[in-house]
Amino acid sequence: MISFEPFWIMLRERKISIYDLEYTYNLNPAEISRLKHNHNFTLKMINRLCQIFHCQPSDIMVYREYEPFQKVSQ
Repeated sequence: MISFEPFWIMLRERKISIYDLEYTYNLNPAEISRLKHNHNFTLKMINRLCQIFHCQPSDIMVYREYEPFQKVSQ
């Protein structure tokens, strides 16, 4: 699973708020929501974030092993 946790860490370090994302960096609320919930993104959007924040993809996302839910035996 791809996680955008590094993106949120970067924002905290740079003191950038969600308000700033929307009104200073012109990200629409749907894009911000997708980031918050680790939903799918296009490479175009990843590229845009890297351009806006002058960073590398590894600065905004990380791959984490997906552990599926295990059934509870009865």
